Formats: sequence, structure tokens, C-alpha cells
Amino acid sequence: MTTGLATSPSARARLRSRRLRIAGLASPALLVILLLLAVPLVQMVDASFRRQDFGILLPGFTLDNYRQILASAQYAELFYKTGLAAALVTVLCALIGFPVALLIASAPARRKPILYFLVAAPLLVNTVVRSYGWLLMLGNRGVINSLLMSAGIISEPLPLSGNTLGMVIGATQVFLPFMILSLAASLEGIDGRLLESAEILGAGRIRAFRDITLPLALPGLIAGSVLVFSLMLGAIVTPLMLGGTAIRFLSVAIYTDALVLFDLPRATALSVILLIVVIAVYALQRRFIRSYKDQPR
Repeated sequence: MTTGLATSPSARARLRSRRLRIAGLASPALLVILLLLAVPLVQMVDASFRRQDFGILLPGFTLDNYRQILASAQYAELFYKTGLAAALVTVLCALIGFPVALLIASAPARRKPILYFLVAAPLLVNTVVRSYGWLLMLGNRGVINSLLMSAGIISEPLPLSGNTLGMVIGATQVFLPFMILSLAASLEGIDGRLLESAEILGAGRIRAFRDITLPLALPGLIAGSVLVFSLMLGAIVTPLMLGGTAIRFLSVAIYTDALVLFDLPRATALSVILLIVVIAVYALQRRFIRSYKDQPR
């Protein structure tokens, strides 16, 4: 006990010295993050409380931008349609991604790297290129309409692009890898002996999936859903290319306000509201995962 008391000050000194070294090593990276993220964020928030005159920010503080957005039925519809499209893309990614993730998790170890590469390979291609590829597929003179018209199935091109349908199709393909990778990581952590025990006890595949696989994969499903939903909320390339400026989508409205109408305060106010929504979604995810882990098994 005496020895512990004698050595505790030196141990505390070493711990303090180690913390100082870590802080010194981390300070350049923290400074870069501060300069590249925090400073622009503060400037963006500041601009959202300003007035403008032909694209020039005027001095003074005002809540008119937020008041105009939150009290307008037009913007309420904008947020509703944006959230609905993001939710639809998330559901489609979950329905398509779950079987693929199950295939990866149950595949032999030597094949998993290949399957992971095939899933992640689209992420190596720029989003603009992938969205433009879907535009070539879904356009009025695209591959799908050309084949259907040449086969005599339709006489006029189907409206597959320039609307919400085209945006959802393209966005589902763009964000699907994030859902698959999140689910696959969660599914691989499931102990195979649980499924073997369920089979021995007479449980069929559907019941084993419902009672074992799905509950244990729920954290990965929630994480992937939140990631896809958040990315879709802030997406600009795919909605702009496949949906066009005619659709009611938040990122397109921000783009129009900032670069077409030069109304920077309103565009930044919309961006701040979107940021708050995304932070709230991640906070709910964290709270859900924490309560899920605390539940007795």
C-alpha cells in the first residue's frame, strides 16, 4: 500500500506526459479539421442570419430566412417530398441489400474478398459517371425505351427520367453498397452455432431468420439505413441529373437558391436545417443502438 502511494505521483506524471504527447501529435490534424470544417460551418450559419441584395450579404441579424422557410407550406411540402424520397431509397436498399449481404456472410472465406470487391467496385466510379449511365439507360432515347419501342411494346417513350422515379432508381444503385457493407459486417458477427441449434430444434429457415438472423443483424440494418437516408437527404448529383430541377427536392432547392437565384442566406438557412435533421437522425440511431445493447438477451 505504501509502495502504491509512493509510485502513484510518478504514474500520474507519466500519464500526464503521455496525454501531452498525444495532444501535441493530434493538434495539427485538429487544426486542419478546425480550419476546413468548423470555420466554414460558422460562416455558413452566420450567412443564414443575414439579408442579401443581388447576391451580396448585408450586415445585421435577422430571422426572416428561417421564418420564411418554417412558416411556408411550400417548404413544408419540399421537406416532406425529400424525406419521402430518401425513405423510399432506404427501404429499397434494405430490401435489395439484405439478400446480397446474406450471400456474402455465408460465402466461403476464399470468395468473400471477391464479393466485397464486386460490391464496393461501384464506389470507385464517380457519382456523376454512374448517374449519367442511368440517364443513358432511362432517357427518352435511352436503352430501355429504345428496346421497348423497337419491340413494339410501347409507342411513346416512358417517363423514366426527369422525375422522382428516375431519381429513386439511380439513387438506389448509388447508395446500395453502403447498405450491403453495413449489413454484411453485422451478419458476419452472428455465431453460426445459433443457427445450427435452431435447425436442430426444428426451426425452419423463415423462423430462424425471423428469430435469430434479423434481430442480431438489426444494428447493421439501422446503421446502413441511417447512412443511406442521410446521404440521400444531402445528395445533389443524382437528384439533379436524374430528377432535374422540376422535382421538389431539398438539395436541388439549395442549389437553385445559391447558384441560380443567388439567394445565399436562404440557401444556407436550408442547409443548416438539413444539417440539424441529419444530426438528429444520427442521435436517434445512437440512442437506439445503446438501448438495444442494454436489452437482456
